[in-house]
This record gives sequence, structure tokens and C-alpha cells, in this order.
Amino acid sequence: MKLIKSLLIVGLLGGAAATTVHAMGNDCPMGGKEMSAHMWQMDPAKRQAMMEQHLHMLHDKLKIQPAQESAWNSYVDALKPAAMPAMPAVKPDAKLPEQLDGRIKMMQQHLDMMQQHAAATKALYQKLSPEQQKLFDQEAQHMHEGMQRHMPHHHPASAPMPNN
Repeated sequence: MKLIKSLLIVGLLGGAAATTVHAMGNDCPMGGKEMSAHMWQMDPAKRQAMMEQHLHMLHDKLKIQPAQESAWNSYVDALKPAAMPAMPAVKPDAKLPEQLDGRIKMMQQHLDMMQQHAAATKALYQKLSPEQQKLFDQEAQHMHEGMQRHMPHHHPASAPMPNN
């Protein structure tokens, strides 16, 4: 059960990254094979610039209205990479229980970050018109499909695939 919960958290984090970085699909300069191969290995300043460009394009595509700007700004603030927790340092002689505790701590930080992201996304979503919501849903779905194509999937051979 803990493995499924861990995999779910990792999946949620992937979804968060996907909605924040790749929702524009092939129209986005970060989309495609180049992004999947280099996005997380690139210079953080360049990654930040690309994310800002993507968010600007998403803002324009959604046609955010003045009454929606506050929710949009909260959404953007929740996506700031500075909030991304760092991987805990592992001592070279760390025993397995210590390593697992560090991973759990990191996953809890990621879960906390994802919950903040989800709250900001829901607040923005409520402010969007039905047409904007539909477009946002489409962009997120397109991004999710792109992430599924470009990300390796690790499923234990003995574990059944979750039914969604």
C-alpha cells in the first residue's frame, strides 16, 4: 500500500510539473523531444526563463481577464521553482532505514508543494469561464499525454497496474 501511495505521489508530482511546464504542447518552446531530453538537466536560469515564457503564452491563450489576474498570479506564485525542495543529502555510509526516511521526507515536501499547487490551480479554475476551463483542460491533457510519451515508467513486475 505504501508503494502505491509513493507511486501516486510521484505521479502527482509529474502531473504538476507537466501542467506547469508543458501545457502548451507543441506550440510551447519547451515542448517536444528537446524538452524531454534536457529540461531538468539545463541551467536553472534558462529553465526559469522557459517556464516564464510558457506561462506568458498560457496566459495569452487563456485570455486571462483583469478580474482573473489575482487568481492567475497566485497560480504562478505556487509554481515558482524556488519552492521545489532539494533532494536530501545522503551520507555515504547511510543505512537503508536512514535513506528511506530521507526519501519519505522529500516525498512529503513534494506532496506539500503539490497540495499548494492544486489549491492555486483550483482557485484559478473557479475564476475561469467555461470556455477557458475547457481550453485549460485540453492543454493539461495534451501535456499529460506528452509527458507519458517522454518519461520512463517504472512499474514493479509483481504489482498490478492501477485502474483509473
